[in-house]
Order: sequence, then structure tokens, then C-alpha cells
Amino acid sequence: MALDNYANLKNEIASYLNRTDLSSFLDTFIDLAESRMARDLRLREMETIDTSITTVSGTQSYNLPTGYLEMRYVALQTSPYTFLTYLAPPDFMRVYNAGEGSGSPSHYTIIGSQIHLGKMPDSAKVLDLGFFKRPTGLSSSNTTNDILTNFPDLYLYACLAESEPFLMNDERLKVWASLYKEGVKTANESAQRGRTSSAPLNMSARMVV
Repeated sequence: MALDNYANLKNEIASYLNRTDLSSFLDTFIDLAESRMARDLRLREMETIDTSITTVSGTQSYNLPTGYLEMRYVALQTSPYTFLTYLAPPDFMRVYNAGEGSGSPSHYTIIGSQIHLGKMPDSAKVLDLGFFKRPTGLSSSNTTNDILTNFPDLYLYACLAESEPFLMNDERLKVWASLYKEGVKTANESAQRGRTSSAPLNMSARMVV
């Protein structure tokens, strides 16, 4: 059976566990597995760009997009692009809560579910956020996603690893957890290699800060 959609994944979980009485629990195993993968994976399939935030004069903080996991870059859509530098929250607060005034932002920090910009914006500019986003979870209305398509083994191992504590099968948990851990390592390393090129580095105009 091809492990390519929500229904087939549930069938494979039941088959691997050799159980026919877990249908009401399979969605829970999948939800837990997706939360685990969101914590552990940083893949190209999870990268996205959001341009929904436009700065407002006098407003320093903005809600992060839905599904945000981890930032890759923050830029202002100027010509050329202005890439903002990350500051840890204490450093950001020390600089920008001490009366730095308003102007074009050059730094940012993340606090809770918001991104904070420094300096305080003094005009409307579109923010370009590149970040890792949690994939949409599987369901009867969303039967597949990029992670299941490209890493079906990880999905299966994560689901099996989440099922075994419920089934109180500690010995099998070690097997699935080990396979999952190795799969995560391989997938993340592959994603990192895929972001690099053997060609010489060439700084584009867009990359000028």
C-alpha cells in the first residue's frame, strides 16, 4: 500500500501495530506525531514567505503569521531590500526601550507570538518574513501534505512512536523512536545540503543590507 494519504497512513499504523481496535485513537497518534515533527524538522518543505504585515507609523509590534515556527530572515521591501538583524529580547529592550526614537527599522526580536521592530517604524513598509511554518495537519479534508509526500517513513515512525506509550509497549517504542530519530537527522541534513550550491557565491542586489 502506498503511504501517500491520510487514509493509507491510518491503515499502515494499524497494520504495523497489528491491531484492529484502535480506529478511535489513530487521529490522536497522528496529531501527536505532527507536533513532534514540527519541533524536530526544519525542512525546505516547511519554508515559506509571508508579506501580509505592513508597518504602521508608531506601532512597534505585530502578530506573527499563523503556523510560525522559526524565523529565517526579516526584510523591509525597500529598493534594495533592507534585511533586519535579530537581537535577543534583553538586548532589544535595552536599546529600543531606552528612547531610540522612530525611523526605518534595522533590528527585530521575537517575544511570544509577536515580532518587535526597532526603531519604531515611522512609515508604512511591507515586511518580508521568511520562516519555517508548521505544515497543515492531515485530516479527512486535508489528505496529504509535503512532509507525508516526501518523508512518509518519518510520518509512520513518528505515529508509531506516539502509539506505543498508549499501548504500554516499551520495547517497540525504542525501535520506532530510534528509526524516527535517524530519519529526522537524515532529513534535516538533506535539507541543509539542498540549500547550498557548489557554484561560487554571488551577492544579488536584493541581498544588500
